[in-house]
Amino acid sequence: MRHPWDSQNFRVGARNAGRPDQVIDRAIAAARRIKKKNRDLPVIFSMSHLAHLTDVNAETMLSFVERTHDHYRIFRVKKRATPGTTAPTRRYRTICVPSPALKRVQRWIAQNILNIIDPHEASHAFAPESDLVEAANKHLGCSWLVKLDIVNFFETIGERHVYYVFRSLGYTALLSFQLARICTRTLRLTPNGRAGNDGRLPHEKYIPGHLPQGAPSSPMLANLVARHLDEELTALASSRGWTYTRYADDLTFSVHGKSSRGKAAEIMAVATQALARQGFASNKLKSKVVPPGARKLVLGIVVDTEHTKLSRKFRNNLETHLYALTSDKIGVKLHMANRGFDSIVGMRKHVAGLLAFAHHVDEKYTARLYQQFNSINWLT
Repeated sequence: MRHPWDSQNFRVGARNAGRPDQVIDRAIAAARRIKKKNRDLPVIFSMSHLAHLTDVNAETMLSFVERTHDHYRIFRVKKRATPGTTAPTRRYRTICVPSPALKRVQRWIAQNILNIIDPHEASHAFAPESDLVEAANKHLGCSWLVKLDIVNFFETIGERHVYYVFRSLGYTALLSFQLARICTRTLRLTPNGRAGNDGRLPHEKYIPGHLPQGAPSSPMLANLVARHLDEELTALASSRGWTYTRYADDLTFSVHGKSSRGKAAEIMAVATQALARQGFASNKLKSKVVPPGARKLVLGIVVDTEHTKLSRKFRNNLETHLYALTSDKIGVKLHMANRGFDSIVGMRKHVAGLLAFAHHVDEKYTARLYQQFNSINWLT
């Protein structure tokens, strides 16, 4: 058991601390509800208890819930289109970096609560055992491919959805509400904040929070909130003989053997309706039906061959980076300027990320590229 719990020891300790039997009985009943859901989940009674578990000041913990000021540092990063896809509809992605104390709490919640719960089998992102290549392998050798993308995936998931995740794990209503507030961010502060008359915000103008992209707890919460969507789309695909996977906001359907464009269009239409029922929206600019004979990419990986492989576009891009960075005529600084990177560190991380992705798909191909990467003089 990851978080051991013994009701008898708890009762003895609580009585020695002078707690009334009625309070002890309620606490034990609450703990049993949590352990009944999953024996590895931690027992948490209150915000003060969570503050103790995470080694964060109790007043600081309450400030996360009350939202009297913003605990996030906000910045934007440029979006780069996934290999094999069209350019992103929005040029920037908003990243919300929590304060050190809030990040500590969110990371504890992610590691000790959220990662305990397995996402739906169709989901292949964020979970400890998730694998991008495994997701692509599900569609290997398919004849027809249908691809959809969810618009503003994290921002669409509100604190009400997050509340129900914690509630479903056996935590009390109040604690689930407080955990949801800790794991979401609102666009407007609550009473005593900067909005409204005299620093107060009328209840009817309250803006609920949403999952902030950049918080340690957001990825797995998004997975768990999307479980009902995954269940519905898996049933939809299975009933028609198709395969369905989801990698974060990328949805993929495929079929082997004979089908038709009409059936593929039907899959897309019904899936779009399912997204709407679950509160999501499909990005029409990224929706695509790929017929037999056309190049099929899933998460930037070619799947219309016997084995998954990197696309030619991806390989050309990676090899161009390495050629320019090792070239005496071009070098690091000129290549950084030509490609529009803000810093050498950022460019280095970007190329290293491409290499890591390539290595995961094709180790043999990437071996010689790592030799080039390691020979780069980043000071030129």
